[in-house]
Formats: sequence, structure tokens, C-alpha cells
Amino acid sequence: MIAGTVELIGVLVLLGQVREHPGGRELPHDGYIRVVSESDSPIERLYIRSKDGLYVAAALRRPKGEGPFPALIHFHGAPGGRGMEKLVSWARGDTGGPVWERFLQEGYVVVVADYRNPAAGLGRITEAVRDGEVSYADDGVAVVEYVRGLPYVDPARIVLYGVSLGGDVALHTAASADVAGVILGAGAPFSFLGASREMVIDEARAAANVARLNCPVLILVGTTDRLIELDRALYEQLTQAGKRARLEIYQNGYHDFVMGPQGHEGRAEPLLDATLDALQIAVEFAADPTADP
Repeated sequence: MIAGTVELIGVLVLLGQVREHPGGRELPHDGYIRVVSESDSPIERLYIRSKDGLYVAAALRRPKGEGPFPALIHFHGAPGGRGMEKLVSWARGDTGGPVWERFLQEGYVVVVADYRNPAAGLGRITEAVRDGEVSYADDGVAVVEYVRGLPYVDPARIVLYGVSLGGDVALHTAASADVAGVILGAGAPFSFLGASREMVIDEARAAANVARLNCPVLILVGTTDRLIELDRALYEQLTQAGKRARLEIYQNGYHDFVMGPQGHEGRAEPLLDATLDALQIAVEFAADPTADP
């Protein structure tokens, strides 16, 4: 009995890990604006047909060469329906957020994708994905399958990166589409966990959704983010179900610090030392989601 317990604990250690990091020092972000020339990597504007005929906007950039390249598909935070020009602005690096262009420099096809708002409205995120109804999860799957079909993409090396509500989109997408891994930056998996505004988890719904995930998950979150407890709950659900997951916690990280400046009006979005550290971890994870940190 004791030996079996030790073996079980060993498996859980391998499948899950929580690490805490310092952070909070602000850095200038000028060096991260338009670091990849559009002449070297022009932006392609895509309209991808979803399950019910709705077209989802996406902005794509690719490295030079024939490939096949790995791909990073990014789902932004709420609300959905940002429109093509905003996606293009992010992909181009206008606001100074380092994530999109860093992955491009690392040799990834980078797709910044939109998605629809929940039919029930943003105030009822828990009900965003319902059985039998078309939702932003279907938009995510449509984007993945489109990218998988591109001749210069390695179909076995597609990684999703979801921020805030985009994390919920990414998780639901990964539960239905074959991807190599999922990165959550300050994820808000309300619908995936069936969570209330008070962060109370619907255990049955969470277990059913987690059971459908077949790829490793990296969770990045800051200590000043009120959703940190929701991300902790997600991590616990994943590891208890035997899924490979990592939780990286950054001191003084604001809600979506992982992206750095995104150009949101009325919101302080400094580039932090923690932003760059989390980005490095994300790059390493995407290269091999099954590797130990």
C-alpha cells in the first residue's frame, strides 16, 4: 500500500508543478515595437468560416521559408468581435506587446484570432458553451483546422495561447481539436469549469471538460489578478485528473501582464520583467510541451 502511494505521488509530481516567481519592475517597451519587418513577414488577413457559417477574422504572419513551421494561435481577452484592424495592430506589434513578434522570431506562424461573444452575453460566461449550441469553441476549432491545412504549417506542432476569456476559448478548443499544448495567460476558464462569479466550481462540468483534454497546459498568472484562485482551481482539476499541467505564479503581475502593452484605453499596461520571464517560459513550453521545466 505504501509503495503504491509513493508511486502515485511520483506520477502527480511529474504531471504537475507550481512555481512562484518575483516580478513587478517596469521596463521600457520601445524595443519590442515592430521588431519584425512587414516586408519580411507581411500580415495576411483571413476570414475563416465557422460551424454555422459565421466568418471569424484572423491576422496571420509567417517566417521566411517554406516550412513546415510550428504555429501559435492566439485568442485575446473579452470581448470577442474585435475586428480585423485590431487583430492586425496586435500582430504588427503596434502597442509594444512582445508576445506575437517573439514567437514569429522563434520561427512560428503566428495567428491572432477573433471569436464571437457568448450568446447569453458576457455577464453569463458560465453558460458560454452549451451542448448542441454553436459557440466560440466552434470558432476556435475552425481556426485550428484552417491553420492545420496550410501547406507551410506542421500539423503536429500547433499550440494555443489564450488570454483572459481567450483562455476559456483555448481550453474548449483543445478539448475538441488535436493540438500540441495550451498556454493560458491570466486565464478566465469560467465556462470550462462551470464557475460562478464567486469562483465556485461545478465539479461535474469541470471533470467532464477536463477529461476531454489530451495535451499539456501551462498556466501563467499574477498575484494581483483576482482570477488567480480560478487558475489554481483549474490546475488542481487538471492534475487530479492525471493531466500534465504547470502553474507559474508571478508576484505583482496584473491581470494580463503576460502580454504587456495591448493598447487598451484607460488601463495601465506596463511591460514588466515578469512579462519577459513568462514569455520565455511560454516559448520553451511551446517548443516541447511534454518536457520538464
